Amino acid sequence: MSDETVQSVCDQIKLLDGKDPEEMSRLKRQLPIITPHAQYFRNHRRLATNAVPSGLTMLDIDHVDDPHSWWENTNKDLLPTLRVCLVAITPSGHGIRIIAERESADLAADMQRLSQALGIAAYDSCTKDISRASYIMPASYVLYMNEDGFSFETETAAQETAKKFETEHVSAQICSAVSHAAPPDGEPFPATYRGMAYSDIVSQLVGLLGGTPELGERNTFYFTLVRYARYICDFNPQLLVHILPDFGLSIQERMSIAASAVNRPRKSEIPDLITRALLLVNAEQDSGNSIFHTDASQLCMPKLPKIMQTICKHLPEPFRPAMVIASLPVLGALATKVRFRYLDHVEHSFSFMSCITAPAATGKSFIREPINLLLTPIDEQDAIERQKEQEYKDALRASKNSKNQPENPRACPRNNGINVSVAKLLQLLSYSEGKHLIGIGEEIDTLVKSERAGVWSQKSDIYRLGFDNAKYGQNYMSDNSFSANVPVYYNLLLTGTPGGMYRFFKDVEDGLVTRFCFAQLPDMFGTEIPDFSPYTKTEREEVIRYARYLYEAEGTISCKNVDKAILTWLEEKRQMAIAADSRAIDTLRRRSAVIGFRAGYLAALLMKGEIKKNTKKQATQTMGDSAASFATYVAEYVFRNQMALFGTQFEKVADDYMAAQTQRGRVRKLLQSLPETFTKADLMALRVRNGQTTDVSYVLTRWRQNGLITDAGMNTYRKVERYNNL
Repeated sequence: MSDETVQSVCDQIKLLDGKDPEEMSRLKRQLPIITPHAQYFRNHRRLATNAVPSGLTMLDIDHVDDPHSWWENTNKDLLPTLRVCLVAITPSGHGIRIIAERESADLAADMQRLSQALGIAAYDSCTKDISRASYIMPASYVLYMNEDGFSFETETAAQETAKKFETEHVSAQICSAVSHAAPPDGEPFPATYRGMAYSDIVSQLVGLLGGTPELGERNTFYFTLVRYARYICDFNPQLLVHILPDFGLSIQERMSIAASAVNRPRKSEIPDLITRALLLVNAEQDSGNSIFHTDASQLCMPKLPKIMQTICKHLPEPFRPAMVIASLPVLGALATKVRFRYLDHVEHSFSFMSCITAPAATGKSFIREPINLLLTPIDEQDAIERQKEQEYKDALRASKNSKNQPENPRACPRNNGINVSVAKLLQLLSYSEGKHLIGIGEEIDTLVKSERAGVWSQKSDIYRLGFDNAKYGQNYMSDNSFSANVPVYYNLLLTGTPGGMYRFFKDVEDGLVTRFCFAQLPDMFGTEIPDFSPYTKTEREEVIRYARYLYEAEGTISCKNVDKAILTWLEEKRQMAIAADSRAIDTLRRRSAVIGFRAGYLAALLMKGEIKKNTKKQATQTMGDSAASFATYVAEYVFRNQMALFGTQFEKVADDYMAAQTQRGRVRKLLQSLPETFTKADLMALRVRNGQTTDVSYVLTRWRQNGLITDAGMNTYRKVERYNNL
């Protein structure tokens, strides 16, 4: 407190006098902190579960206009009796901090005892967290201090105090916190929530949060898991500890974490992650005929083009569909100079985006070798392009101050991974002249991190536009930034865990989900390691030969068999959507058909390269039939996986949209259903009966703003005569 920097920072805060909260917050972060409730933290991590109690209680009083006047009116004779150690003005200049010796095992109750004794009506209840930190104030802000209260006479006294409050924190305090929610004696905890087993819900939650935690992250993971699961457990720590895995943590640790987590600020509605877990469990419980639980792995794979047969040859049967889906973006990038027209006569290219998902350590990397073989022609040309790029950079450096600058060769390597910046990606798209770039990421969480870095909105736009080869552009005044407006030819192949996938595709309304081909690998739990035999020299040469054939292919192609097959498939799904009254089916069928159509044309192109001259006529008919079968297989496979992974979310979005469309009538009905004078509780009860949320603040605000109601007292309102004009 005697440090000059502390005084200087607080002087700057005082000058602001609350006029710039953001700057005040920035200045505060320059101050040291103390943790009055804790002596120290085990493992050097400031978590409640790691805290060793200090035997002190802290009370923060906010919004004190004149702290010195407050101090003058305080009964100072009570301070020694209450064993108060410190009374000081907070760094903001408009708050009071009181630190006293602790008496109660329950920290929140001890704070209440202290506030009542001093006649304090309101204080910051967030400080009841034992790990709560507090910014240091300068010595000049201290109003009262008893330094003896901040130190122990001996190390033994410190240990005894810690043991006393730590033991009671884990027993008395926790038991007190959960006693109101504990089931009656002899009555077991419930095993289900809305007919779904807690074990199934928790299993889905653990997966969505990234899977079983490693040693060193169990404590934090358990805390996060409790914060979500509490919404379906009546905020009961005992029930939470009962249903959640222990992850190797002791019962004392888990009870402490649960008691802390359930008391954190909560939302009025169930979080999206819980909703998603419930939807997944519900989908798994649906019968085999459920439109939301269609197993893509049960589809019979049609005859494949020879190159696909070869790359799938040494794979176990359950892995082959995923390999086919994984190969589409790469094969499409190889055949980048080929065009064809969709059912609406709009020109398309072989643009594909695929995502292969499976739990950790289940063999997702099996795609690496075949994909690398397919990429051979692109990688060979990329080596030349990168050499050009490097030579240009070297020449540019050498002629930095010269008038004669080297000519930009517009080098364009096409295989650049997924970490490429937006500006670089736009430059490459500009230089590619309509050729597909390819991005391959073996960990989808890499893209999740780029989202946190703030560039995701732009990349998301680029990915979506890439599906239709629409234009994307940016325009900067600076010469140091790249400006262009170009069509997006960009294929993607991603792999990752289900949790990573859901973190990436977190918004089903943004259109990205419907543009991706999803493939799910089989569950490998308890099975032996799959055998992925290496390719022979002949097989490797064959894959590369077909890759070169696609690389050289160009022009416009057509295949009436594929056109007819996809048209028929679309109509079948349209009828299914009408029969099931499912907007999810109607939405997802459309782009699944486009993806299947492109895959069928790709198959037709590949099979055309297999035809020998002496059997051309007969083979062409067979090729058309095979391409059509492949087109409908891919369309159905993609559709089923999109439905299985996101179908229920699409239905929920559709329901919410329809509810919003009728919101006008709903609000009118609410107002008409209420008496002339009504209370906030009346409105809440009516909304509960209508199956709506109990958050009525926005409803009352809107009614007041439109002159439909007037205030008639504490939480009481009166309708006005013209409310029927709503």
